[in-house]
Amino acid sequence: MGLLDAKTAVVTGGARGIGLAVGKALLREGANVVLADVDVTAAAAAAEGLGHSAPGRVAALAVDVTDEAATETLANAAQQRFGTVDIAVANAGILLLQHAVDTDVAAFRRLIDVNLTGAFITAKIFARQMVASKRPGRIIFTSSLFGVRGGIENTAYSASKFAMVGMTQCMAAELGAHDITVNSVCPGQVETEMMHQLARDRAALKGSTPEAEIDRLTSRIAVGRLADPTEIADVYVFLASDLGRYVTGQALVADGGWLVG
Repeated sequence: MGLLDAKTAVVTGGARGIGLAVGKALLREGANVVLADVDVTAAAAAAEGLGHSAPGRVAALAVDVTDEAATETLANAAQQRFGTVDIAVANAGILLLQHAVDTDVAAFRRLIDVNLTGAFITAKIFARQMVASKRPGRIIFTSSLFGVRGGIENTAYSASKFAMVGMTQCMAAELGAHDITVNSVCPGQVETEMMHQLARDRAALKGSTPEAEIDRLTSRIAVGRLADPTEIADVYVFLASDLGRYVTGQALVADGGWLVG
């Protein structure tokens, strides 16, 4: 028996990184899982790998979260495949590491479109489906440590993630009467390809090395290491399950003590 038996979850940005780890964790707890990604080839490969241990319970579907019609198609396809979606994880996102004065406005707008508008579209569409089903629902956003605290070279990214926390609170207030909780997870520094890309980008800006940048980040984490993606994914399991049924409108920081380090 799992915490999410007979539930169905959709995870955007589910082909890799935190999204894939969340998909694995929800699957482990008994949910049917749709890995949705703009890179459907990578999502399909991930779903095929997971499907060996959970035949018939995992699928890959294409989505561009900035496209409302495409996201509506995703919601309909997930419902046709597994029934009503109980858990929607709006995780798709991109990174832009630049000083504010050097940031191209088109690049800023693109990041906001993916990270914030895409999350809004995802949540809106799946919330409508949940309300229509008259069943409890869970909407979980992937915000960031930089959604509760700013930092250098993070203006665009942090703007999108701070706004997501505000959106979380507003949607939680609106959807609570329908027994739908809305929360954000705010991961700290996680051992993913995005983290290593950040280290490479920051090293290029500073004339440093990626290894030195990882060491610098790790040095202020109280537990002394990057998070394994599975450790972050377990926070999503809590929020998706009945264990988190009275938690809504929150931004849960999972940073290994970075903020206090």
